[in-house]
Amino acid sequence: MHRSLLAFAVAAALAASAGAQVLPHPVSVDRLPNGLTVVTAPFDSPGIVATYIVVRVGSRNEVEAGHTGFAHFFEHMMFKGTERYPADQYERMLQSMGADNNGNTSNDRTAYTTVLPASALPTLLDVEADRFQNLSYDLVNFQTEANTIHGEYLTAISDPALKMEETLLSMAFTSHTYGHTVIGWLADIEQMPQYYDFSVEFFRRYYTPDNTFVIGAGDVTREAFLALVTEKLGGWDRRLEAPEVPVEAEQTEARRQHVDWPGPAPRRMFCGWKAPAFSTASVDSAALDVATELIFGETSDLYRRLVVEEQQLLTLDMWPAMNRDPGLFVLDAKLADSLGFDEAIDAFQQAIDAVAAGGVDAARVDEVKSHVRYLIPMTLETPDDVAGLLGEIVAATGDPLALDAYVQRIGEVTPADISRVAGSWLTAARRNVVTLASAPAPAAPAEGGAP
Repeated sequence: MHRSLLAFAVAAALAASAGAQVLPHPVSVDRLPNGLTVVTAPFDSPGIVATYIVVRVGSRNEVEAGHTGFAHFFEHMMFKGTERYPADQYERMLQSMGADNNGNTSNDRTAYTTVLPASALPTLLDVEADRFQNLSYDLVNFQTEANTIHGEYLTAISDPALKMEETLLSMAFTSHTYGHTVIGWLADIEQMPQYYDFSVEFFRRYYTPDNTFVIGAGDVTREAFLALVTEKLGGWDRRLEAPEVPVEAEQTEARRQHVDWPGPAPRRMFCGWKAPAFSTASVDSAALDVATELIFGETSDLYRRLVVEEQQLLTLDMWPAMNRDPGLFVLDAKLADSLGFDEAIDAFQQAIDAVAAGGVDAARVDEVKSHVRYLIPMTLETPDDVAGLLGEIVAATGDPLALDAYVQRIGEVTPADISRVAGSWLTAARRNVVTLASAPAPAAPAEGGAP
């Protein structure tokens, strides 16, 4: 989960306790007979609407060996047009409407995002309905885009972060498909041009109305938005056929690997602890989010000491866990030369273990919540922010109204809950560490030796 979502949820929980609404206007959820879910979130933005079409397919769903990267592939292909709206016409039409459109893929979903004038919404949904129901591409188009993705990978792997992420995920997940990155393995990307038939099957399997959410946020009403979506997408007739995702075995001991980077790079480490699937059925997900903010956030004792005062950490960032299945909570740290990798790991685990042992009180928990509350102006300023937040919620839970339940859970978190989740999830036995440093220069040949 993004830190902005936690900030919003904590602040919203505090506001809710005072009798305020979470969003300025209630969210409406309607399910069409074909299974398509329509989410309407009115927001005070005269004349502007954000439309998110969220398909619950991501790298998590790439279960066949040798076929990673296909969810990300379709994020690309969905912009290649149809017989009715070829790619160049599609782009011209979006530009003429003053629309800002994009797409992105994660572990659990692919999202197609558009922000545009409310008056252009009927035209947009007509175009969107066409590409979701009638996407067409031939073998040449498929292979061209597969080669483009190959080039994208080669560019991305020049950043140490991708190599570290690949190492971390493959180490942490030995069965579950969270063990590969969203872009996929290089060997699979290189072979992708051979799998045209598989791509057609992948699209048919997952791009279905019962696996899709259409979210409208901004200057829109439930009645108008629902009528438009029903008119344009109510006839979409396809059913989800998703293979089962392998279950990851319980991790019982710490894991660690090192990456020697061939060029200059800051010393860096990813520390990932196994985390539960995001859920509002219990308080655990909310408690873990508050616990990690308390232990590692910018107001924490650890952050103040290692980052601000001693400057032994150049940066310390978090990747909070918000996954459909059990995933990882990750710390991303860049180290100054004065701090060793072992020392940093020990400092992180000691801070966790102190909280697990009960080293936190109610006043400190309230301080953390109050601090996070100040971040709310940066989280929900636009319809795009609202639609994006709801998109992340539906990706993890399938239920747009889970946001309200999560906010309620945040308000229920106690110091005892924080100690409990820290002690049960953020343990050394559930820890996965990847360290990276520039590779040592090769030794010079001995005098008189071979060149």
